Amino acid sequence: MYQELEQYIKSHGEIGEKELQQIIKSFKPIKTTRNEMLCNIGQVCKHFYFIKKGCLKLYEIDNKGNEVTGYFALEDSIISANTSFILQKPSRDCLVSLEPSELLIIYRDDFFKLVNTVPQFANVYHKFIEFAFIHSQMRIYSFLGMEGIDKLKWVMEHEPKLLSRISSKAVASYLGMTNSTLSKLRAKL
Repeated sequence: MYQELEQYIKSHGEIGEKELQQIIKSFKPIKTTRNEMLCNIGQVCKHFYFIKKGCLKLYEIDNKGNEVTGYFALEDSIISANTSFILQKPSRDCLVSLEPSELLIIYRDDFFKLVNTVPQFANVYHKFIEFAFIHSQMRIYSFLGMEGIDKLKWVMEHEPKLLSRISSKAVASYLGMTNSTLSKLRAKL
């Protein structure tokens, strides 16, 4: 049941069996349904998620009521409503399961206990935060000056699974365009 999580942790550096088991036993399995809300706007996020199977989407609602997608997480990755999870403030984001998913969750207190006591887990966390920051910066700076076609090409190069796995409406939200614009751009390629 925890094989994927074990592999994920091992992929971030050497770890002893005792430390690995300490990490693994802190996670609990859950199953979600399609469109199940894991964290909603105004809630304080208490969990961190490892995706064993499925897909999660992190998004917010703009002042016009539109979804603005910030990130998708697929199998063998981790995600949370980071700002709320770290600061323990009400979330501006929604974290939703886009499809029936199998997740391993860890409570915030257990998560940071591991970060503070197991160096290998701290390394996993730091690499996640680095990735999240770099990914955000790349999207912000790249997308500010890009035309729609270039945004689509960027996703094709950096996140190709999204185009085959995620609805075009959700991908369009991620790219900051309408679904019809995305369809027209895809037809050009």
